[in-house]
Amino acid sequence: MLNKPNILIIGGSSFVAKSFISLNKGNYDIKLVSRSKTNNAPEFIIDNFKLIPEELFQGVDFVINCAAVVHQKKELPDSYYQEINYELAVDLAQKSKKNGVKGFIQLSTIAVYGNTSIINFETIPCPINSYGSSKLMADKHLLEMADDNFNVSVLRPPMIYGGKNAPGNMMRLIGLVKKGFPLPFKNAIHKKDFLNVHNLVAYMEAAILNNKTNVYLLKDNNGISTFDLIHLIGDKLGKRIIQFSIPEFAIKLIRKFKPEIFDKLYGGLQIDSGKTNMILQINPNKTINEGIDEMVSDFRNK
Repeated sequence: MLNKPNILIIGGSSFVAKSFISLNKGNYDIKLVSRSKTNNAPEFIIDNFKLIPEELFQGVDFVINCAAVVHQKKELPDSYYQEINYELAVDLAQKSKKNGVKGFIQLSTIAVYGNTSIINFETIPCPINSYGSSKLMADKHLLEMADDNFNVSVLRPPMIYGGKNAPGNMMRLIGLVKKGFPLPFKNAIHKKDFLNVHNLVAYMEAAILNNKTNVYLLKDNNGISTFDLIHLIGDKLGKRIIQFSIPEFAIKLIRKFKPEIFDKLYGGLQIDSGKTNMILQINPNKTINEGIDEMVSDFRNK
């Protein structure tokens, strides 16, 4: 392992990239490729990441690919996911390998497993949407490119939360709880695994240090149910939230006709990250309590 690795991050304006940089000042020599300015130098603003010149990959030890289009509420063409999540990832890996990069860190997703609620290293991927399918295609192709001189670390996290300016459903849930309305989640008692962004960065650092080709399942040490999560957020906001149960037949209808909503709110998710933690010699110690504390503080500041 080099004393101070040179790292190229693709997608420097993403939440994960910003978090990695803020938590690693001075630990690495980092340069970014971004579509919009972040004021983290040195930074190269390039609108089309497929046009990144090969010179930027020269002298780089590790490339971290944070560029992706995630599953959207508004339907997007399959070709859009294919272009960004698959074709771009392969293009970046090819340029990395050609120019002597030692390790490629691919931020994948637990969505490659579709609606599967219990996931371990033996679980067969079965994506149910274009986001998961395009990510799985990229994972497979990148792993096939790996050899003795070019290692690929595929990181598959669940929902990421914590830190500042966190996007996604967790911040929307905080906004919902802030309104103080009674919520229909009293029977949403199945625990779900999440990933604090601090823990994600720790996993990324460990993957760089380890630099071996592998697929890694990531999560916090402890999961939480939607019911308990809402009470935790309410406590942080100083709100007493009333939760009520909805009839079992209504939950079955949601599961049948809106499976993604069911999975996010009522379903459980158990990820076995034991093998990852053993390989990378890591114990992710940031908790859901700390992550929600950060997000509520950020929410109040805004």
